[in-house]
Amino acid sequence: MKLGYLGPEGSFSYTAAVQYAPDATLVGMKTFKEIIAAVEERKIDQGILPIENSTEGAVTQVMDALMDTKVSKIQAEMILQIRHNLLSVEENIEEVSYVLSHPQPLEQCREFFAKHFPQITLIPCESSSSACRIAKEKGKSYGAIGNSWAGKNNGLKVLYKDIQDNVHNQTRFVIIGEGMTAPTGNDKTSIVFSFHNDAPGSLYSVLKEFAEENINLSRIESRPAKIELGKYIFYIDFHGHQEDLKSKKVLQRIMKKINKLKIFGSYPIGKVW
Repeated sequence: MKLGYLGPEGSFSYTAAVQYAPDATLVGMKTFKEIIAAVEERKIDQGILPIENSTEGAVTQVMDALMDTKVSKIQAEMILQIRHNLLSVEENIEEVSYVLSHPQPLEQCREFFAKHFPQITLIPCESSSSACRIAKEKGKSYGAIGNSWAGKNNGLKVLYKDIQDNVHNQTRFVIIGEGMTAPTGNDKTSIVFSFHNDAPGSLYSVLKEFAEENINLSRIESRPAKIELGKYIFYIDFHGHQEDLKSKKVLQRIMKKINKLKIFGSYPIGKVW
């Protein structure tokens, strides 16, 4: 099986991919859209994507990119404990002027730098593993935020461990592939929908349908519809499989209240790694 992930070896997506499918052939890619396109075009079997972080919230690039899927479905999820380290070829932090990483790790460690090293400039790049490679190439004035594996693999030293602002920092990954997974009895379903017009009580009327069937919502998120200011689409994760009787009832009822509905997939509820 070929599994696509963001970045060269050593990124957090790489770590998640190894945990999820240790026997898979891992294919590093540069963007989330490239991963999704490769699954859609059947160049790879599955792709692993970070969709939510406990500190920074939604990974909006992934949420937006999933809107364009046609054959891909979310088939699984996993939650990875994230531990960020400050890495550099230089042992003296006073020599470091620039620190690179993917935008998500940078945001997850921003308070650490603001408090301890406000003079350091934070620079976004494609992935945390790319940041390690660049820091090695640039030399002693550059550092990177990454995991210990990526640092060691690139000949970097750990200057500070666990620099994430939230000690309970976790990232939720979803795995996409072609086709829907069968019900397991412990599932989650992800959907997105929009309304014909913005009207008082529209969202409440949808959420009420889930409450009346005693279906738990584990996530609700809004994103701009990108067609007009003030227009939004809504993402919901709920417990249950789309083939479950209660889920079918709710989905049928809310179809009468909304404009468009897209089901990203139903999949087993993931565990923390």
